[in-house]
Amino acid sequence: MNMQADALLEGALDLHCHGYPEISPDCKMRVEDVEAIQMAARAKMRGYLLKSHMWPTVGRVYQLKNQIKDFDIWPSMCLNTSSGGFDPWITESALKQGVKLIWMPTWSSRNDIKREGFSHLMKAWLPSINKMTPEDGLTIFDNAGNVIPRVKEILALAKDYDVAVSTGHLSPEEGLALACECQKIGFKKLIFCHPDSKTVGATMDHIREMARMNCYIEFCFLGLLPAYYRISVQEVIKRIKEVGAERCILSTDSFFEWASPPSEMMRMFIGSLLARGISEAEIDIMARKNPCALLNL
Repeated sequence: MNMQADALLEGALDLHCHGYPEISPDCKMRVEDVEAIQMAARAKMRGYLLKSHMWPTVGRVYQLKNQIKDFDIWPSMCLNTSSGGFDPWITESALKQGVKLIWMPTWSSRNDIKREGFSHLMKAWLPSINKMTPEDGLTIFDNAGNVIPRVKEILALAKDYDVAVSTGHLSPEEGLALACECQKIGFKKLIFCHPDSKTVGATMDHIREMARMNCYIEFCFLGLLPAYYRISVQEVIKRIKEVGAERCILSTDSFFEWASPPSEMMRMFIGSLLARGISEAEIDIMARKNPCALLNL
């Protein structure tokens, strides 16, 4: 047992956990929500944030909180077409019900559809998505390349409620435009969502620029696992060292039946980074302090 990793898992927060059911009953997880939370509580994690690509998780978290004690779990929402897209009043309702993180569109973003990202995987579970074209996808830009007013309204709501925003599966250029809008209004809780993924397709130059604009850079353990291996531990560490742990967060992006439950994924992520030279102090910042700051804990 890597006692060092277990110790650092205590008090950690995971801001990117999927649950079951989410998309289709055929799209299973290793364990269901209550068991996953119980495992994380036994590992003495601080808590995690529940994400769904389809619906705001407010109702689900409300019920889960009644079943699990001594563990924090927070709801979020993705601004996908299934949840109204860029709709300020739907966003405000979710915020009033405790949403702590707003994700920009994921599978229904124009960028994801163009890049055959997660939307491509969803075709196996929802065949009607085969009809979806990039023109059906959501973008924050109008025809002139400016950020649309509704997106600015949503950023203003996020600032008013003091909750975090993730770039989701938007393009790196959209992420940078969002960061510029955040700077204009003094909003400091923008997360660059797994920039190394195929769904986003960011370069290191994009990552550097986002970090320079005081955005948080997210690293997800799912991308290091064999079936979707897209980045090595060594490359993750190189990027962390370049932008600084102060600008990074660690998460799992827990998904799929073949992957470990979220708490075990996070323990493996921490252990892998420690084994390759990341310090305990850097883990503390990326797995505890930065997520806590984003959730106002």
